[in-house]
Amino acid sequence: MVIDMHSHWTPRGLAACAAGQDWYGWRLDRDAKGNERVSMGEHALSFAVSRSLLSDPAARAQARRMHEGIDMQCPIPTGIFWNYHLDETQARRFTLELNEEIAEVQRAYPRSYRGLAMLPMQHPHLAREMMEDAAGRLGLRAIVIASNVNGRNLDDPQVLPLLETAAAMGLSIVVHPVYWGKPGEERFPRYHFENSFGAPLESSLAAMSVVYSGLLDRHPDLRIMFTQGGGWIHFGVGRFNLRYAQGRDGTTMARPPVDYLSQMYFDCLVHDDDALALLFKRCGRDKLMIGTDHPASGNIIGGAVPWIRQQAMFSEEDKDHILWRNAARFLQLDASCTP
Repeated sequence: MVIDMHSHWTPRGLAACAAGQDWYGWRLDRDAKGNERVSMGEHALSFAVSRSLLSDPAARAQARRMHEGIDMQCPIPTGIFWNYHLDETQARRFTLELNEEIAEVQRAYPRSYRGLAMLPMQHPHLAREMMEDAAGRLGLRAIVIASNVNGRNLDDPQVLPLLETAAAMGLSIVVHPVYWGKPGEERFPRYHFENSFGAPLESSLAAMSVVYSGLLDRHPDLRIMFTQGGGWIHFGVGRFNLRYAQGRDGTTMARPPVDYLSQMYFDCLVHDDDALALLFKRCGRDKLMIGTDHPASGNIIGGAVPWIRQQAMFSEEDKDHILWRNAARFLQLDASCTP
């Protein structure tokens, strides 16, 4: 079995918009070359929306089994559609729309899909309400949040209590970078640096914000995952340890930063054998999982699943954990959905 913890989907509400209409501020049109494009205000992105719709979940699941060896997937809404700009009324409607769509797919195809609930993180009271609705009525036992909430890191006093609530409810948390709003993005005008630098940087900042918040001390069994392998933290954690030893970081955590890397989950999207070896050493075989970024462009060349299977550094038992066992634990799957 193989479980993909990092793929994407686009809500059907966007695709249903007629020309000239918008969907929570977003518009779908075509550029001069006829390519699909989504836009909001000054932001625009060429994006093949039709490739990531869940209008035919069975066909998508079958195609991914045949071509990628993926048996189950946990699609994350395409990373531009956090919609943390919405007022409370719109945010409620948007959140229910997305959560009900993915819950519908999970109910229909429980061995192929597991849903990740969206939350209106910009409205903490509403986010708690939607968290309870997702976990209860909709049966979604994992949530997905952006790496920052309108510029607020995950340890911010307006954001951290929501993570505490999710931990107390026993929910799993997936963290994915924002597309716009990364630190330093004004210096990423060329060479696709906005993704090559920006996405791992966002994952790094989000992960270390959680570490320094003390959340993992208060909830040592929390299941929280970061994409892009957690970014640069595994290489640079020694610098965090230095400041911790010097007492200069003003943290509330109980142990040196490096100790927490094995408490967090990460996908495998680091695209380099040496980086993968370091990631595996830092987090251990129990916290590394498959991610593909399907159908976007962030997958391992040749595919994440073959890449893991061919690694001589891993035992067969290691591979078994990375390919599905860790994700099954993260998602709290019952025996009916696992080998």
